[in-house]
Amino acid sequence: MRSVVSKQDALVCLFNQGVVSVAGFATCILISRQVPDGPAIFGVYYIGLSLVLFARGFQQQLVSTPYTLYHHRQSESELPAYRGSCLVQQLIFLLIALAYLFVQIAVAWLGWVSPEVVPTLLVLSIFMPAIMMREIIRHYCFTHSKNTSVLGIDVAISVLQISALIVLRSMGILTGATAWIAVGASCLFTIGYWYFKFGPTIQFQTQRLTEDWKLNWSFGKWAVSGQLVGSLPTYLLPWLLLVAAGAEGTGFFGGCMTLVGVANIFNMGMLNFLTPKAARVYVEEGSSGLRQLMSQMYLVFFVAVGSFALLLTFFGDVIAVKVLGENYVGLQTVLTLLAIAKLFEGFSHTASGGLFAIERIKENFWVDVILMLVTITAAVLLIQPLGVVGAAWTTLIGSATSATLRSALLVRFLREKPQVGGLVND
Repeated sequence: MRSVVSKQDALVCLFNQGVVSVAGFATCILISRQVPDGPAIFGVYYIGLSLVLFARGFQQQLVSTPYTLYHHRQSESELPAYRGSCLVQQLIFLLIALAYLFVQIAVAWLGWVSPEVVPTLLVLSIFMPAIMMREIIRHYCFTHSKNTSVLGIDVAISVLQISALIVLRSMGILTGATAWIAVGASCLFTIGYWYFKFGPTIQFQTQRLTEDWKLNWSFGKWAVSGQLVGSLPTYLLPWLLLVAAGAEGTGFFGGCMTLVGVANIFNMGMLNFLTPKAARVYVEEGSSGLRQLMSQMYLVFFVAVGSFALLLTFFGDVIAVKVLGENYVGLQTVLTLLAIAKLFEGFSHTASGGLFAIERIKENFWVDVILMLVTITAAVLLIQPLGVVGAAWTTLIGSATSATLRSALLVRFLREKPQVGGLVND
């Protein structure tokens, strides 16, 4: 029997994610190492990053993942119209995201949170569409195995982004807001060029918009709800830290998350591989094939991310000072907690990919509800008295809860005889 894990596909996904993660890591380092206000400047940038990640999660569940799951149901002649329907849904999502962003700007402008974040939020209101469209295009390329295209896109954006940041820093004008200008402009130029050279055929058929919306929403109604309750605590953490510990404390937490985020080269790379792979394996081989894939992925995450967690547990403080600068001393406890949380996050991603493949979306949503309640409770109890350490404990508690519950559900459902093709749940 052939291995359900294609080593070549997995390695391509990992290499591509490595390009993205290195660019993100370099961006954070360039900002955080500024003297003397590096942590505070990085804290403002990190607030913007939390907004982008929050919006990206909704976009993935509303547009990208449904396309990955349901494009198999379209004939070649139907695909252009289905893409057009998905693009209309994406534009509606962007309008909602921008409206929310303007509310955040108003809140900051009124002084209800630190007004330092206002310039960054204004920049994001301009470049958010380009940043979000980059992710849509990446998911499209992964879904259709266009690995060369997605690698070219990410390399081009990374080179432009880092080059612009270096220029801004040399001019002494690198701030949270100007950093987002560099990120957004790099995305805008690159995806514009890609679409006009290599973009897929897209058709807009009015009569299909409602039909395709219902199809995607059959998945999205639970996935989007789950994204809201599941990601809300993570999104709120930087804002709670901003209130409890100021921009500098937020910058310390963001710096630790940056170091731990090196594991995202693996976590996100394998997730990009896993989601379409799990959906295909389930359709072709049923529960036995999916069970084999899940077992392999759990083992891979345990060995790879577990080794990284051990490294940060023993040498995290030294690495933080060497990489981020002397302002980031005394963060060993935070790094240890966040590294262990990253391992649990990998397990959670694996289980979630399996649940999506068998379309157990409703159950995944209720896990997110429990996760939200647990994490927000921990945040309220721990962040105010413990600051950055409290935020790290909150992150670990949330990741462990998510991984445990999702894995238990996946084991349970794979023991049943699943329905292959079509929805299991309404």
